[in-house]
Amino acid sequence: MLKQSNDQSGFWLVIAAASIWGTIGIATQAIYNADSTTSPLFINFARMVIAAPALTFACWRVVGRDMFKLPRRDLLIMLLNGIFMAASQACYFVAIRYTGVTIATLLSVCVSPLLVTGISVLLKLERPSARALIAVACALVGSVLLVGLNTPAGAQDNLLLGAVLSIVAALTYAATIFWGRFLAGSYHPLQVMTFTFGSGALALIPINLLSGAVAIHTGEGWLYALYLGLVPTALAYWMFQKGLRSVTPTTASVSTLLEPTVAALLAWALFGETLPGTGVIGAGLLILSIFLLSTRGRKRQAILAAE
Repeated sequence: MLKQSNDQSGFWLVIAAASIWGTIGIATQAIYNADSTTSPLFINFARMVIAAPALTFACWRVVGRDMFKLPRRDLLIMLLNGIFMAASQACYFVAIRYTGVTIATLLSVCVSPLLVTGISVLLKLERPSARALIAVACALVGSVLLVGLNTPAGAQDNLLLGAVLSIVAALTYAATIFWGRFLAGSYHPLQVMTFTFGSGALALIPINLLSGAVAIHTGEGWLYALYLGLVPTALAYWMFQKGLRSVTPTTASVSTLLEPTVAALLAWALFGETLPGTGVIGAGLLILSIFLLSTRGRKRQAILAAE
């Protein structure tokens, strides 16, 4: 079973990372407003290319020469984790082309907690409590209500291919959580993310070339891309990796579902987008799931302190 610390700071680091990820959609929309010709795959590539050297510099300053002292097995895991991360994001963006945002999001983002929880139980990596399972259920139902169930206009007819790509995105994303949790206790978070994002950026080069991705052409667009690379990518993923030291895979996967809630609230506050009643209920259920997970951690700490 995965070793789990009882430090609640790790849980809140994961929550903070997911909240920062909620700004990705806002910044991406700002890039489209500044340069409508660029493609989603290139935006994803740009943020990873910006994040990789920033993480490398930070890791060198903090860890020093020891950043390269890695067993071959663990280095391979970090490199594969980056490739899986790149594959997950690429599959998600391509799936949107065939299914629209709604179905792609539900299948790729919302299925991940089910996969993580199921695999964790199957491999006996953790034993989720009743409270944790209720939190998973609330998070999943909340995500469905928040995202919606209607297929948006303009979605193409090849829904099966889009659905398959969405499931692949969910599987590869779940793998990154497991591998990140596996490495979290042995290495500095900057060390893990440096090699992960380095390999991920390299993996996205052929994907962008084969897909004919269009680069960003405006200075304003690159400023928003710089934000994407430094804040919701380098900073947030560092926080998430550090948080993985003291949370279970299930808790981490459920907590990341806070991202669409933050995105919806920001879209409402900044762009005046309306949030239907079902969306409000969904956001409430997602927040409830986070509350259940946080109180679960405090209860465990109180029991251990009493012993």
